[in-house]
Amino acid sequence: MIRAANAVFLSALGIWVGGMLTLGLLVAPALFHLVHSRLEAGTIFGQILRVFGLCQIGLAVVCLIALAGLRAAGGLRPRLAALRLGAVSVMLGLVLVSQFYLAPRIVAERERIAGFDSVPSGTPQKALFDRLHRLSVQLAGATLILGVGVLGWSASTVRPADGV
Repeated sequence: MIRAANAVFLSALGIWVGGMLTLGLLVAPALFHLVHSRLEAGTIFGQILRVFGLCQIGLAVVCLIALAGLRAAGGLRPRLAALRLGAVSVMLGLVLVSQFYLAPRIVAERERIAGFDSVPSGTPQKALFDRLHRLSVQLAGATLILGVGVLGWSASTVRPADGV
């Protein structure tokens, strides 16, 4: 039970963190480079983020259930379980804020700006959009940093199986 719960936790968290890195370091730069309209690229990437946000919520639930199973089976001391559960819960909270509060506001603000591609960033017309977008990126960055930290810390504490 302990090995299975640990494998499920590490796999779910690894998929979550790996997905975030893939989207942020590969997909977004390629998309914004290839699609010449920032409005169109943002719309496409926003849809990708909406779908991935739902995946993140599912992965967070899997992580939390696996951690609860690890704790119940005696695979984690109470303090370690509380720290990991707390970190994953914070990550989930950041995703929920991004998914259900910030993303809809960003879309609404982007749609409100006539001639979006021709209006430069930093202008009064784009001030709110820029602020919301910056906050969204910061929340994603915080989620990623927490995820990498928890993943690295958790993986470093895995004990080898008996007889290996």
